[in-house]
Amino acid sequence: MVEIAESSFDPANSPDHTLSIRFLPDGFCFVVASLSEKRPLYFCHVAEAGKSVTQLFSEQLNKLDSLRRKYSEVIFLNDDKAYTLMPSAVFNESDKAAYWKFCANGDPTSAKVIQDAMELCDAVLLHSIPASLANLLEERFPSIRYIHRQSILSTRTMMRSKETGEESVGILMGRDFFDLAVVKENTLQMVNTFPRKDDEGFLYFTLNVFDQLKIDPYKAKVTIQGEVTEKTPAITKLGKYVSDISILNRPAVELGKQFAKSDICNKQTILFDLPTCV
Repeated sequence: MVEIAESSFDPANSPDHTLSIRFLPDGFCFVVASLSEKRPLYFCHVAEAGKSVTQLFSEQLNKLDSLRRKYSEVIFLNDDKAYTLMPSAVFNESDKAAYWKFCANGDPTSAKVIQDAMELCDAVLLHSIPASLANLLEERFPSIRYIHRQSILSTRTMMRSKETGEESVGILMGRDFFDLAVVKENTLQMVNTFPRKDDEGFLYFTLNVFDQLKIDPYKAKVTIQGEVTEKTPAITKLGKYVSDISILNRPAVELGKQFAKSDICNKQTILFDLPTCV
């Protein structure tokens, strides 16, 4: 177990805190953030070999003090690779299970189908989590919200495009995948998730998107975050073809001393920002 806590962290103040949860390939992690201070106060990463993430999380729900408390808001960051984007104009919430079955070939009877309304993008992103996991989460946190990471990436990419007036490309790098969102002419052109097996594959998929959508590599604003630094070979190679690349390797929220000196924030930027960006 990995824990980081600021000196001002007091679990008894949980009604003034938010809880953000994320499942990882090797376990799960969560961040407790202060609403009044607008910054993270506590981070915990739990991993145990030989157990599924859901099993591990279920066991720790009754063991970890920070997961037993009541919070102002609880958010679950969904990383599932299955999602589908729909224009707001044609979306009808009463039909979301049918949309999900048709677009993602998902079984709505064994999953909780969720819609993220991305108003700035004039779109709705449908995603799901297993019904058993939803039941587990909602039993402990009745008002929990589910947000897909691609919704955050897409909305922020749109915001940057509106601020600069330029074509905007947002990339989120994971361990074995990367998300990509493209905004052109104030319209969300596409969102997709690609495998990240090697640098060549990353370049191929990214530059192919530039070519297919007619994105000017000399004018587009490309913002990258996730498990990456300026020295990551894939980013260095992309820089040979794309002029304007920015690395967001720190959350937008204020960081205290304990978090500022930790590299965990680089890998979990979206999770740390979650309470302030949805």
